[in-house]
Amino acid sequence: MAVKTRNLIRMKCTECQRANYYYWKKKGAEKKLELNKFCKWCRKHTKHKESKK
Repeated sequence: MAVKTRNLIRMKCTECQRANYYYWKKKGAEKKLELNKFCKWCRKHTKHKESKK
């Protein structure tokens, strides 16, 4: 069997706090991921941060 080297993470909008996106992230990465993405509830581009499951 193959060894998993990536984790599935959830991206949360910083304004409305809803989870909109999911990404794969390498297991050894220390920094939290932060991207500008479109939030369909806020109806604008906002920062999305990595959150716990």
